[in-house]
Amino acid sequence: MSTLKQAHPAKAALAKAIESKVERMDMAGLLRLAVTLNIPVPASAKAVRGREQKPVMRPSRPTDKVLQGHGIGPVVSAAEGGRLLDAITVDDEARDWVESDLVGAGELANQLNISRGTLDNWRKANKIIALRKGLRNFLYPLRQFDRRKPVEGLDLIAPLFTSPEETWEWLVAPNRMTGGKPPIDKLREGNVSLVRSAAEGALDYA
Repeated sequence: MSTLKQAHPAKAALAKAIESKVERMDMAGLLRLAVTLNIPVPASAKAVRGREQKPVMRPSRPTDKVLQGHGIGPVVSAAEGGRLLDAITVDDEARDWVESDLVGAGELANQLNISRGTLDNWRKANKIIALRKGLRNFLYPLRQFDRRKPVEGLDLIAPLFTSPEETWEWLVAPNRMTGGKPPIDKLREGNVSLVRSAAEGALDYA
């Protein structure tokens, strides 16, 4: 009898532990345990199991390849940015309006023995034709200068056109109104009024 009395508390403790474990199991786990122990499963328990929400399975996708860039790069000053842009600017050499040697501001100032400030003042006053190169630089046709000065009348002709490029293209093309000669040659001869009339006439028929 003493052995049976000692076994009873152990059995009770084991039963309590199993009961505690079973209480924490979900319905699917309980049903699996019942099948393992060959315990009849009530119909109500099967119905509850059928209503349980099944886990949502996301369709597998191939791993997307992520492209890594280098970012925007280092920040540079406006002056350095202008220099870099000028370095990659492609000049269009297909046009035939040049018809003259072109030089930069520094070289032209040296050839004419003038300051860069004087050259800038002439450009801003339309006394010379400055063809843009890149964002900040200009090229100057030598044909528009005579004896270290701009030929007379350019400041009267340039405002009649929409751009320095258009102005120079017209000046170097032979023109019926200027006797078949390029208007720039007539300006170099001092015939400003004839060239101005020809430019105004060209705009009338544009």
